[in-house]
Amino acid sequence: MTMPAQLQAHPFGAVLKDIRASLNLSQAALALELGSTQRHLSFLETGRSTPTPSFLARICRELNLSVAQRANLYAASGAHSPYEQRALASADVTAALDMIEARVLNNWPFPALVLDASWNILRCNAPFLIVFAPFLKAAGAESNAPANLLSIMLSDAFSGLIQNWDEAVSILYFRLQSAAAKDPLIRELFADARRRGRFANLPDMLLSQQSVPVFVPVRLNMPDGTIVEMSSLLGKLASVQDALVDGFEIELMVPLTQASETRLLCAAKPA
Repeated sequence: MTMPAQLQAHPFGAVLKDIRASLNLSQAALALELGSTQRHLSFLETGRSTPTPSFLARICRELNLSVAQRANLYAASGAHSPYEQRALASADVTAALDMIEARVLNNWPFPALVLDASWNILRCNAPFLIVFAPFLKAAGAESNAPANLLSIMLSDAFSGLIQNWDEAVSILYFRLQSAAAKDPLIRELFADARRRGRFANLPDMLLSQQSVPVFVPVRLNMPDGTIVEMSSLLGKLASVQDALVDGFEIELMVPLTQASETRLLCAAKPA
């Protein structure tokens, strides 16, 4: 039996229901959070009612939604959205990336980059280019599109240089699991990596762990045979109001030993 058109799920209702599910809230619990009623939320989720601008603002405020969630909510409602999502090539986004590159990346002495939600490399500094040059060339050999950091990390050429892949891959797996829920390209690359057995040793490794370390270093074999131990600092711009820029991630690679620091600084020096 076909549901009458007026009772079919409204796009806004589907988005609201997804947000509610992500917060693990029942309709009754969400109604309490919003100072509304379960009946009202039921009508919104099934398309019987449409949200007012004030109710949209209340959802965003009381649930502390991300900029991307707010933008999706407004777009689905059909109401005017204060959360514009600009194009990557727009002047405003370019200016934001220029600022990050000039003020952050170029002042970091070790490899650093800006990723979008799909882990495409939007900007990077000179130390990153020097250390990752062979992999960037391979990743961009057939396309003018940005190189993808995840594709590089999962490639045989790069993963083969990680001395402790079985140990480091557990951190990558859980980071990807979270990112895949939000981005289709990450989801596709993650699924492909699982099919290819990239994480095949993960269950045994987790079962064999006696204790969990504070953090896991990545031990990278450099071309000259030295080992560099690294981790990363991840950050975002605060007070971002654009859904696209809200998805940007700044990754600063950090050497974990004095020898690793010396090796990376030497690698970053002009020839």
